[in-house]
Amino acid sequence: MSDLPDPYPLHSLTITKMTPGQRKAMLAGVDDGGRLPDDVVTARVLASIPQEWARTDKKTGTRFLTPKGQAALLPLDRYLHLRRANPETGAVYGLNHYDGQALHRDGLVIFQSTDGRIAGPTDYWKINAHPYLTERARKLIGMPLTPPPFATRLPVGSHAMWMKEGESPQPVQIKSWPFADGTVRVHPLTGHWVKYPENDVPATELHPH
Repeated sequence: MSDLPDPYPLHSLTITKMTPGQRKAMLAGVDDGGRLPDDVVTARVLASIPQEWARTDKKTGTRFLTPKGQAALLPLDRYLHLRRANPETGAVYGLNHYDGQALHRDGLVIFQSTDGRIAGPTDYWKINAHPYLTERARKLIGMPLTPPPFATRLPVGSHAMWMKEGESPQPVQIKSWPFADGTVRVHPLTGHWVKYPENDVPATELHPH
């Protein structure tokens, strides 16, 4: 299915260049529902953030993150690592050392052992700690903080039927909760998607098996 559209059109392979101050303000905006706080960086730094990253409310002058701004904070590979994390435990899989350090620096993952001890990005191996999503990371990728009703009907790991209009029903395994964009990550249970072992599909098209 090479004709599938790009599911993440806003993300690039490398982080868009931004200053540390811009990055600090925009990450703080993720925490605050998209609003860039004016007490984290100077007014000059806020003014330097492009409108395509953070639009300005003409009445109040407040800056708000745009989808492009959120996408600029993460390259596609790191974004996918976070998006493919286990929504129930927050466990992040397959991170290399460099990406783990970068995500930890931005407050998007923590390293924690099975007995609850927290470690830094350079010494986590000493206590066998593993990366987990932070609340900031869940907000950035649009993952719910708590289980939605969908998780009761189709929990992670369960089988479902993907019923797309005009196509035959396809059996899939549920791999996520619904994201803010209305999609759910699924793994096909048939051999049709060799190039795309997982897909993001509309939650409304998924039904109990």
